[in-house]
Amino acid sequence: MTELAPEAVSDSAPFAPLSLQEAKDLIRKQANLIIDEDDPIMLSVILHQGFMADYEKLLNKHKEAVAQFMKHNAASWATEVNESLSALQEESVRASLDNTLAAISQKATENDRLAQRIRSHGRALWLATGLTWLAVIALFFIFQ
Repeated sequence: MTELAPEAVSDSAPFAPLSLQEAKDLIRKQANLIIDEDDPIMLSVILHQGFMADYEKLLNKHKEAVAQFMKHNAASWATEVNESLSALQEESVRASLDNTLAAISQKATENDRLAQRIRSHGRALWLATGLTWLAVIALFFIFQ
């Protein structure tokens, strides 16, 4: 099997089936035979040219259909990806907000407990201060 050169499969080179003259030249070079225009082998070349022209038309239609399919689906896929990304972002923001609100609630509870302790210690401090003054007054009267 013959490998195609990279330039043979590029889109820039237009496809051209083997011409009758090229077919005769190829047969002359490879088989050392000279054939006339009305030789029956030339019918197969003509049929081959027709099949290749039809095949090229079919490939062009297929290429157009694939391009339309990709164009239609690429827009649809892009829309779906954007919607999924938006949903993920909303979920991420919602989860982050929920976590932040939970942390704020926890800090508020801790602050309430701290305020209660400060008030409790304040009462104990007032009591201790009052007792200290009572002791000072009592000692004052005792030592007088």
